[in-house]
Amino acid sequence: MRRTLAVGLAVLIAYAALAAWSGWLTPLARGPLLDGLLPVDYRWVSPPQELEAANQQPSSGRFVLPLDEDGVDKQVVFTSDGQITVFVDDGTFGPAKDERAVRLLVEPVDPSGLSPPGGELEVFGNAYELTASLHPSNDRIGALERPIQVLLAYPSTSTLHADAHTLLYSPDGTSWQPLDTTDSPGQQQAEADMPGLGFLIVAGEPERHAEDPSVSAIGGIPPMTVALLVAAGIGLLVGLALLIRSRADRSDGDRDRR
Repeated sequence: MRRTLAVGLAVLIAYAALAAWSGWLTPLARGPLLDGLLPVDYRWVSPPQELEAANQQPSSGRFVLPLDEDGVDKQVVFTSDGQITVFVDDGTFGPAKDERAVRLLVEPVDPSGLSPPGGELEVFGNAYELTASLHPSNDRIGALERPIQVLLAYPSTSTLHADAHTLLYSPDGTSWQPLDTTDSPGQQQAEADMPGLGFLIVAGEPERHAEDPSVSAIGGIPPMTVALLVAAGIGLLVGLALLIRSRADRSDGDRDRR
């Protein structure tokens, strides 16, 4: 048993070392150990040319939020593809006479039709527009009583990658306000409080890679080669562990027969 535990511990240490080594070779391999080696399967409104064939259109969201005498109660809504999640707090939409609900519309938008974020920033993925109206009057809601918390997914590809991402807000898509953002590169998600209805984008300063996107910027080794090397190393270690355990079990069996 002690021998088996020692072998298992050695495999785990070797796996962690190989994962750290691959992260040093290429930024695209960095992230939590359980995140895997492939990026999030992102859905684009207008995908890069190399991703057009496999792309699926992103989902819109149409949500009915019941109104009572205190306004809309706390709830969480999200699109069916999981690319945007909206956390509505108590009283974000206040009460309105003769109105029974708020209709919240979340729509993915091609960011090329909006103003650029400015500076060295580039847009990562889709823009999203959030609008709301009252039911049954259909009167459009202009302001929020409280900010709404938004969690937005973003893509990471061989030619579009950044160490830090920021959510930007615009009421009309013409000028952008950076929000206090919690960025999770391992999960490819950014979270912030949206002060009003309008447009959201994820922006960052992309890392510049070699002209050949299949070659990493560090070490000149293709990311797929790194992944295969890591997988081969793990497979070799697991095979050695099984072989050692098999020989130990055989030796124990021989002693028992004697």
